[in-house]
Amino acid sequence: MADDGMLLNFDLSPDAFAPIKRLKGGSWKDRLTARKSAEYGRQKAQERAAGAPQSIPNYGEVQSEEEEYIAQVQPPTKRARTDGGQKGKAQSTGAVPLRPNGYVSSLFTYNPRTEADAKKETEPAPVQDEAPVEPSNAPLSDELATFTNLGLSTTIASHLLKKLNIKAPTAIQRKALQHLCTTSTDAFLQAETGSGKTLAYLLPIVHHICQISQQMKDAGQKFTRESGLFGLILAPTRELSKQISTVLEGLLSCCHWVVGGIVTGGESKQSEKARLRKGINILVATPGRLADHLNNTEVLDVSKVRWLVLDEGDRLMELGFEQDLQRIVGVLNLRGRAPATIPGLPERRTTVLCSATIKANVEQLRSIALKDAVSLAVDPAEFTAEGDIPKDQTFSAPAQLKQSYAIVPPKQRLVSLTAVLRQAFRRKGTVMKCIVFIDAADSVDFHFEVLTREKGEKVDAEELRIPRLSKTGKITQGTTIAEANTDGLATFLQGISSGDVRVFRLHGSLQQHTRTSTLKAFANSTDPSILICTDVMSRGLDLPNVDLVVEYDPPASKDDHLHRIGRTARAGKDGRAMIFLMPGCEEGYTEILKEGKPRNITKHDADELLRKGFAPEKGVVKEKSWEEAATDWQIDVERWALEHPKHLEQARRAYQSHIRAYATHVAGERQIFDLKQMHLGHLAKAFALRDKPSSIRVPGQRPGKSVAGKSKEVRRAQAGKIASTGTKRKAGGAMEDVEGGENDEGEGRRKMVAKSRMAMVGASEFNLG
Repeated sequence: MADDGMLLNFDLSPDAFAPIKRLKGGSWKDRLTARKSAEYGRQKAQERAAGAPQSIPNYGEVQSEEEEYIAQVQPPTKRARTDGGQKGKAQSTGAVPLRPNGYVSSLFTYNPRTEADAKKETEPAPVQDEAPVEPSNAPLSDELATFTNLGLSTTIASHLLKKLNIKAPTAIQRKALQHLCTTSTDAFLQAETGSGKTLAYLLPIVHHICQISQQMKDAGQKFTRESGLFGLILAPTRELSKQISTVLEGLLSCCHWVVGGIVTGGESKQSEKARLRKGINILVATPGRLADHLNNTEVLDVSKVRWLVLDEGDRLMELGFEQDLQRIVGVLNLRGRAPATIPGLPERRTTVLCSATIKANVEQLRSIALKDAVSLAVDPAEFTAEGDIPKDQTFSAPAQLKQSYAIVPPKQRLVSLTAVLRQAFRRKGTVMKCIVFIDAADSVDFHFEVLTREKGEKVDAEELRIPRLSKTGKITQGTTIAEANTDGLATFLQGISSGDVRVFRLHGSLQQHTRTSTLKAFANSTDPSILICTDVMSRGLDLPNVDLVVEYDPPASKDDHLHRIGRTARAGKDGRAMIFLMPGCEEGYTEILKEGKPRNITKHDADELLRKGFAPEKGVVKEKSWEEAATDWQIDVERWALEHPKHLEQARRAYQSHIRAYATHVAGERQIFDLKQMHLGHLAKAFALRDKPSSIRVPGQRPGKSVAGKSKEVRRAQAGKIASTGTKRKAGGAMEDVEGGENDEGEGRRKMVAKSRMAMVGASEFNLG
């Protein structure tokens, strides 16, 4: 009791008035360690006295006494920023995972927070519409919507039903057949991906040529392959050209007297000239190779061409084929004025332009090739018998396609991709095939190696130097097909009974025969498969059983996004698509995704993906065990890259190529994809790099690039060697066989310079991707 009558009742710990022990002498680290240890002891004593649960400062998850001591002396995490973590800085969202070997991974620290986190507590969760939806690109179920009622011959309609198992046309096929089978006016076809645009323009062409052959037969003439070239189809890529040619061959099996053919870049001109000399009635080609044949192949007669198709018109213009298309259309206009000597041959040419999107370059191509064209655009939800289409109709993805986006911090991108693939292929039959879109060829090569790497892989002597030209003058391509039964991916895919997942890579820098064989192997694969590719695979290709599309790198434009996700949910089938976005300004891309009016669009975050992908399925599940598994996987990839000079160079080249590609977004979206707001140091971790961005340097050019940077004597020697072996260098850096051999050193060097200038002016069909 005090003198003034106040009762003092303080609950003090036994050591409250104990003098603080101060360590004198020694280093400052020893004094700091002692001070922190004493503070920690006093905190523990106060907690025991108060009966509160003991807690440990947020210096890391303590698993042992040794790690507890490390947690005591480890400095605290940096104070969180209040500006949202912009301008390359980030705020901490968790503890530093400590590994048993002493390496500290920062995979789950200092990651930027998403803009939606602040709204999560105030806004209600979106309600998902689980009601069934009718596919928007499926064949029509109307009994009257048959091929024969649309004017198609009974022979072709019967062949479609019995041999190709096509019972009814889609909406765009119905619209195209009604117009192109009865009139000869130009047309502009616009429809969503997977709606059957290829058959929409092939069926009328085959129908008219069969009618011409019948009229020739009635007139006492015989229709053969030498009767002339009547149909011409141009496609932007070799893969799309080959697919169109395959569909055409299946269609022409009902009328074997009509012969189809194909000419594309990367093939032997000699064999193509031989096919043209024998005669072709319908020709599929890429613009660059067709323009070359028009200039140099005399046997190619286009005076009887009455049907011209420009497939994927926007892509044709984007790849720099404008001059080639103008030259081709000009030649057709000039040579097509010759009087027709074949009965039933129309007087004027019908030109069909196909494009899923309408842009300024498409309108420019439309003015070059079309005359008084009729627009044929169909939205099945608004389709009527009269074909009235609202003027404000916009192209969108198929209605049955389930879209989602994932907000993933830069440093967690690689582990999140692995988690998504593991979750997708966890159970056999859930996902059969998956396509992963990446923005650069170097990045495709790196991620292919990551997913197919082997544990304990030894350093080969070949990895210590950059690959050189072989004796045949070819660039060593390496494998493009691998079984992911190694430490790269299938370690986490034990739920699949077969035990293997086939991984493919494809980009425009590969040789043509490699691209063709890889695409064919992926299309025909009966095992769970993953295709890692660039946008060379985003247009027009119809690959069976593709259940999932992952846009690991955001597309350069909204139109590219629509074409990418269009590789799944085709012809009325279900499909899923996911796009990776980083926190910050990239979250604004969700508004662009919603412009396509998707039925449901789901949001995921990195923690959700990693929890589903790395959490163990069996046994006792520890808290945050998925963080440890993801960190172990990330560290293993980083060690793998450091131990192999070849893969370390691949990682650095992929990192640099990704940054260059990131800066190529269209002007309207550069505010969303702002390179200045990207944390380059965090991004480097997604490529298994531990270097600072300023120290990431890759000397020289990528293997297979031109020798423009070498000395004059070396360039002259290599030009002579290339010319004497009968090969030439592509604009993308690979080599391809050409007709004959160039014995003149100056001529070979001149062609190399011309190809380099072509690559600088615009893209060609040789350097796609």
